[in-house]
Amino acid sequence: MQQRLLVKDSGAADQVITYAFVGLVIVSLLSATAYFALGGDDNEEADSVEAAWVDPVVEIEDDQHSHSDLLAHRLQTDNMQLIDYHNLNCDGNVAPPAELDNVAGRPCYPEYKNVGPTPGDSSEISIEGNFMEDCVKHPDGTGGCYAYVSSYNQFEILDISKPNNITLLSTYYAEVGRMIDIKVTPDNNWVLVNHELTNSDLDPIPQDDDANSGANRLDVISVVNKNEPIKVAEWNNPPAGFHNQDMHVDCDWEPANPLWAAEECHLFLYGADPYPEMVEGDSGTFYKGTQIFYVPLGFESWNPMSTDEQQNDSRQILRWGGSSPEPDTTCGGSIFNHDNVFHIHPITGQKLLYVSYWDAGLRIVDVSNPPNIPDPEGVSWPQNNEVGRWLGCPSASDGWYGPAGGGHANMTSEEWGGSSGALNGNGWIHYAVPYDHLLCNGAKDTDPMETWDAECGTGPEDAEFGINWRHLTMIAPEYGTNTNHTGYIWTIDTTDPAKPFLLSKWKLPGSSILPDGTEHPHHYIPGGYIYSPHNGDTGTNGNVYWTHYHAGNWVTDHSQIWNDIQWVDGVVAPEIGYPAIEQLAETKTMGYFLPSGPTWMEDPKETLGYDMADCWASCMIPFDWGLQYDPRGYLFISEMVSGVYVVQMDEDKNPNFVYPPLYPATDE
Repeated sequence: MQQRLLVKDSGAADQVITYAFVGLVIVSLLSATAYFALGGDDNEEADSVEAAWVDPVVEIEDDQHSHSDLLAHRLQTDNMQLIDYHNLNCDGNVAPPAELDNVAGRPCYPEYKNVGPTPGDSSEISIEGNFMEDCVKHPDGTGGCYAYVSSYNQFEILDISKPNNITLLSTYYAEVGRMIDIKVTPDNNWVLVNHELTNSDLDPIPQDDDANSGANRLDVISVVNKNEPIKVAEWNNPPAGFHNQDMHVDCDWEPANPLWAAEECHLFLYGADPYPEMVEGDSGTFYKGTQIFYVPLGFESWNPMSTDEQQNDSRQILRWGGSSPEPDTTCGGSIFNHDNVFHIHPITGQKLLYVSYWDAGLRIVDVSNPPNIPDPEGVSWPQNNEVGRWLGCPSASDGWYGPAGGGHANMTSEEWGGSSGALNGNGWIHYAVPYDHLLCNGAKDTDPMETWDAECGTGPEDAEFGINWRHLTMIAPEYGTNTNHTGYIWTIDTTDPAKPFLLSKWKLPGSSILPDGTEHPHHYIPGGYIYSPHNGDTGTNGNVYWTHYHAGNWVTDHSQIWNDIQWVDGVVAPEIGYPAIEQLAETKTMGYFLPSGPTWMEDPKETLGYDMADCWASCMIPFDWGLQYDPRGYLFISEMVSGVYVVQMDEDKNPNFVYPPLYPATDE
């Protein structure tokens, strides 16, 4: 482990870890001591105390460190606190009884919380609810806050209305399917899960007649009754299946079909096919990486009380459009659609997909106005609606994306993409996180005006200060192995989605020790995705949260990025973009938390029956896959082996939503 010394300034209003390197003393091949400053106010007279900070990233396993030593990874910065934990044990059984042919889930019982066995395989997590009403539940059945966790063979539904006492309500089991992504409609009534077939040795195509098993499929589950989830619709998509997906309930679209027009709102699904441009089955048809579907009469036809025959009739999902980057805009890089994120831009009002396309970078596609006639192969919709993109190299001969333009980082194609780009921490864009709102020096446009800094003026429309209200999107790569780097998280200005440009970049702080004993300036990934970025979410006041698999969950501060950029000749020029920036702004590090089982148990691995033989998670804890930020100030983390953690950072505490831990106190 690398010991680092932090100086905590008790007089600072907002304490931010800034990690200023002072010295490094080699203690062993795997241990070093450094000095870092923790400061908000630069007040040298303020009283300060010293606190030890341990770098959780250790690349080499030897007699001094094991990645599977759970208690050795019980690490966090002092500003992070575990609030609650659930190992996702439903009823004492990892799977339902064999006689249950699950088109419906099964209810769970509170007495099994945090007792063995632990099912494991937790991946994505989605949360929805009326958070700012403190999740109050109304007499008409609306309200409340819930988390949905996809766990390969099943997904779980938790009531998270009280973050310090989360409750598992039910689980929905799929015998063979590989559910790795899960999305839920804002009303908490419908869940969309995927069954992806990418690891065929782990996920064979099912041969039985179980209506709830399958691969290469999207399933829609009714969760109106949170104790009894029921599958109501499905769509099969060979050859690859979707890796991730999103959905949107569109209440603005007016279809020409009179039967569909009778519906007040319309459901669209957005699938990310990890193997775009492949022939589907024996049809001979090529479909694109971003695939869009319309669900005719979705809410009317998805009736959980329907007969089997009626349900089969309801399972109609129509391919409505498609999109992939044009090959001549990729710097020759790979086109691999990993993820689609739906987002309504806070300035333009456009309904946009933020698509992560590996070396083809971030693609911003307008899906605001679906055509009345479907375009299943994406000949024009939304293929012709790409409004913006960002990748590190020039991707056009002129204009914003040309060599002199602002929409890149002036890299060569070799510096940006492929194996050479990965060694630089570049390319391989795997996930995008757009902010829901505009930011100005940490304030969001919906905050009370009296809390804004003077530089924010009267808001985004202010003639003088409106330029300081920015929209940010974070993008990050994923590497299975990287001998030089763990990858950058890039902060992209998307205030004008047609002219995105780079503002800042961040990597896991600290240095590493190579196998030959020499110091290396970056952390790196010896294999198994171990320290790669994976999923992220945005919070309040410019905070961003990101999982890094075995490196845990990290919080960064993006609130002052716009203010801290050094512009050429001091002239602020977003209309020029990257060439007008003399020095990128710093993304500040706030802290980290490594899930490692409940702290009140001496040996949670044994007590809770963690499956340490699951080597997709590299047989280690933590292996953090997904997270979501509850705007009341709580972070929900999905750790692949052990379950769900609720964590709070001191800087996120809100006096209106106080939920202290209820678990037994420890001596730590």
